[in-house]
Amino acid sequence: MSEAQSRWAFVVSAEYRIAIQTVASLSLISSLVVVLSVGWIRWRHRKYLERLSLRVSGYVAIADALGAVCELLMMNTELMLRQSSDGLRFVLWLSIFSSLVFVILTVGVAVQLHLSALTRVRVGVYMRLERWYAGLALGLAAGLAAVCVAPMRGLYWVPWMHAFSWPTDAWKRRLVLWSCHYVWVAVAIVYAGGVAGVLALVIRRMYRDSAEVISEPRAPEKWDWARLTGSQRASEETLGSVGSGGSTAKPWAGGRGYVMTLVGSDAATGRAVAVRSYVDRQRFCRSVQRLALYPLVPLVTQLGVVACNMTETPSKALYIYGTAMSAATGLFNLIVFLCNPALPDIVAERVARRTNSLTQVFA
Repeated sequence: MSEAQSRWAFVVSAEYRIAIQTVASLSLISSLVVVLSVGWIRWRHRKYLERLSLRVSGYVAIADALGAVCELLMMNTELMLRQSSDGLRFVLWLSIFSSLVFVILTVGVAVQLHLSALTRVRVGVYMRLERWYAGLALGLAAGLAAVCVAPMRGLYWVPWMHAFSWPTDAWKRRLVLWSCHYVWVAVAIVYAGGVAGVLALVIRRMYRDSAEVISEPRAPEKWDWARLTGSQRASEETLGSVGSGGSTAKPWAGGRGYVMTLVGSDAATGRAVAVRSYVDRQRFCRSVQRLALYPLVPLVTQLGVVACNMTETPSKALYIYGTAMSAATGLFNLIVFLCNPALPDIVAERVARRTNSLTQVFA
C-alpha cells in the first residue's frame, strides 16, 4: 500500500462509509419531507406559494434529494467501480448539478432581499424577477455541470479517496472543476452572506429604535407598504396622538411583516405620509431568524467542499468535515423550511377553520 493510500485508508473503512451513508439517508428523508410539504401547501394553501421562500424551498429540496442519492452511490465502492466512464460522468454531472441548483437559488433569495430591502428599486421590478429564478438556476446549473464533465474523457473512480479522476494534468483538473463549480459556490457564499449581514445591521437599527417618531411627515417607503391584518396594526392609543403640519394620521399598513407604520394624509396635498413606525418584535425575530439561515446553509455545507479542493492534499479533518456537511445539506434546509414564517400562518389558519367548524356543529 502506498503512502497516500495508507493516509486515506479511513475513507474506505466500514465505519466511515456507514456514517456518511446515515447522514445522506437522513438528508434524503428530510428533502422528501420538504417536497411533500410544499406539494401539500400547493394543494391546500396555494396562496402561500406566492412567497418566494416557500417555492425556493421546494426546488432546493429536490436538488438536495438528488445530491443525497449521489452521496449514497459514491459510498458504494463496488457499484462505482463497475460503472463505465460515461456512467461515472453522469453521476458526477448529477452531483454538480444538484449542488449548483442549491447555491444559485440561494443567490436568488439574496438578490430578492438585496433589491427589496437595500435599494430603491420599485416593488414591481423585483417581484417580476421572481418568476425567473427557478428556471435560471436549473438552466445555469445544468449547463455548467455539462461543460464541467464534457472534457472528462476516460473518467475513473479512485476508491481509496472516494473521488473521480481522469487522465490529464492536475492543474487542468482543478481549472475545470473550479471554473464550472467551486468558484460559483464561493461567490454564492460571499454574496448571500454579505447581503444577510448588511440587512441584519439595517434591521438591528430598526429593532434598537423600536419606536421611530418621524418629526416631518415623509412619503411612505418600501418598508411601509406590506399588508398586515387588523390585529397586527398599531392602535391610536398605542402610538398616541401624532401628526404635524396639519396631517391626519391613522393606523394603516406596515412594512416587511414586522415594521408597522402609522400612515396619514397631508392636509395640504392630500398625499399619503408616514408619521410614525414601530417594530413588531415577535415577527422581527422570526424574520431575522429566517434571513440568517438562508446564507448559513451554503456557508456550513459547501465551505468545506470548496476548501478541500483548494489543495491536492487536504487535511483529514477538513476532508471529513466537507464530506459530512455536503451530505447533510437536506437536513439543514429542512430546518430553514421549518423556520419559514408561512408555516405558523398556515397552522393558525387551519386551527381557526377547525374551531369554526366545531363551533357550528355544537351551536
